[in-house]
Amino acid sequence: MDKSSWAEHMLRDEWFQEMMQELRAVEINKFAMSDINDKEVRENAYMQLRALELIETYLEGLVSQKLIDEKRLKIL
Repeated sequence: MDKSSWAEHMLRDEWFQEMMQELRAVEINKFAMSDINDKEVRENAYMQLRALELIETYLEGLVSQKLIDEKRLKIL
């Protein structure tokens, strides 16, 4: 299994999707429940949400790269 296939498998895996949703929900809850003066908690939650987004974006990029490479080979 290459990286692209692995990434596609991860993005389609129901447990991975559930885990990512749960992790996002935890961070959103931290943000929503933070005290008005607790800027650090909100900033940390925001950075965690961005990290989760970067993970998904990376996996999507691996899948997209495979499609781009396949189309490039067809053109050549």
